[in-house]
Amino acid sequence: MALSAQLASPAFDGSRSRQEDLSHAVARIERLGKHLFGVSACIVYLHAADDSGSSFDTSAHAFCAQLDLTDDLQVVPEKSSPFQAALGKIDNLDVRFYALQPVRNRDGQIVGRIGLIHERPRMFTEGDKICLHDLVAVLERELHAHANASFTLPATK
Repeated sequence: MALSAQLASPAFDGSRSRQEDLSHAVARIERLGKHLFGVSACIVYLHAADDSGSSFDTSAHAFCAQLDLTDDLQVVPEKSSPFQAALGKIDNLDVRFYALQPVRNRDGQIVGRIGLIHERPRMFTEGDKICLHDLVAVLERELHAHANASFTLPATK
């Protein structure tokens, strides 16, 4: 794709609000996480004081928001068992596994979380942990970019 075509694409449309750009980025990260980990849902939940980057209002987001968040990765249950009791319910889905990873701002303060939710217990490997940390890093980079003053790319001729 030529640079001029990229600049004309919605991803580079300077007229869109930063909120809309962040919402698209969050939705993209959720799709990537769901596919990457093979889970029922990958949720980005941001507890922003203002409306920039506020989370979606789905039952999965509400479930993720109500879970206690620790300072680091939390995986429940830590070991896979076919007899794992449901940890909660999202619509018609009995949650039997979740992983939460805090999302931080540049100052290191927790501003949200990425949650992986699945209807069956599953193992969460070291490779999964590394991939989740990478996914969080992508989200944090998006948040940092959107927190900066808005900028527009110079028009090309």
